[in-house]
Amino acid sequence: MRASESRPEHLLGGYLFVLCLYQIAIYRWPGGPPFILDPRAGIPVLLINHFSFDNKVLYPVEWISATWLVAMTAMIFFRGKFLRTYLISEILLAAPTAYYIAVLAIRHGGDFAPGFKDLVLTVFLFLFFSLIPGAWAASRILARKKARP
Repeated sequence: MRASESRPEHLLGGYLFVLCLYQIAIYRWPGGPPFILDPRAGIPVLLINHFSFDNKVLYPVEWISATWLVAMTAMIFFRGKFLRTYLISEILLAAPTAYYIAVLAIRHGGDFAPGFKDLVLTVFLFLFFSLIPGAWAASRILARKKARP
């Protein structure tokens, strides 16, 4: 593969690297991560409210998701590989947050959050952490598929 062909994957990897830095900074926040700024906010909601897990499970799951993003970022940035793996894992990691957004929108916060500003911020983070990179990876997968003879 020529360098010009791997450029879009290199850019996606760079974008994901910035997301990694943000996610790690949030999880290293003094006193614990601010829930509303967590790009994977749906994961704690799902684990706490539906499975009754506590922080002993929650923190390792958050760090596993961050570590996974670092690994996928490295593979995409340096090798331009594993786009499908990244896309599948992003869908799985984003699904709880999509659920959380739906709960915020339908129940207007309900038991989870105080209101509309939380919904807007969560949608904003979801857009930049899940929808944009997921669509970008899907478009690169399709472009590769079309480029094959």
